[in-house]
Amino acid sequence: MRMKKVNVIRIFSVLTVLFAIGCYQILNENEKNDLPLETETQEALAEEEGISEPETERAAVPVSQVIEYKFVIVEEGDYLTVYFADKTTVYEYTDIRYSDLEDTLRQKIRKGYWIEDEDALFGFLEDYSS
Repeated sequence: MRMKKVNVIRIFSVLTVLFAIGCYQILNENEKNDLPLETETQEALAEEEGISEPETERAAVPVSQVIEYKFVIVEEGDYLTVYFADKTTVYEYTDIRYSDLEDTLRQKIRKGYWIEDEDALFGFLEDYSS
């Protein structure tokens, strides 16, 4: 009888540890793929175009409308670097100086400026390259 109880406790302990490891991996993966939702893109476009709308008029975007971004622009050593969405593979080093950009754009780049596709990326690079 005592042996059964010990085995049940062992199995429960192993399952608990496995469950905790699984939860940790899921949370860690969510942090790695912390991509912005379309609402952030709409806000960024509105800011760039000078359009402002009150907070109360904004509609929530359904989760099904999440955009898959291909690139992210970050600041490294006062220059902008373009990475693929995995944030580890460099797509392009630029000659665009971070310090030459306006404050609002610098704040976005500090967080990681996500770009949807190559057309949008090339448009951004054309606008800000010297």
